[in-house]
Amino acid sequence: MSKKLTNIIKIGLPWGVGMFILLALIIPYFNDEKITLKKIGIAFPLWLLGGFVFGYSMNRWFPKEK
Repeated sequence: MSKKLTNIIKIGLPWGVGMFILLALIIPYFNDEKITLKKIGIAFPLWLLGGFVFGYSMNRWFPKEK
């Protein structure tokens, strides 16, 4: 795996998982909304994809300096 791809994963995966936990589990819990398996099944892949897009954009526009 290339260094660029590992940087994208290291940035994007925690961001996507964190956003999933916050927006699909924690906020609906405190708003007394139903947390269903269907909502989780839809939200998880979308937030992972969003995380990888976020990681790519951070790597593209703000590359790490050496």
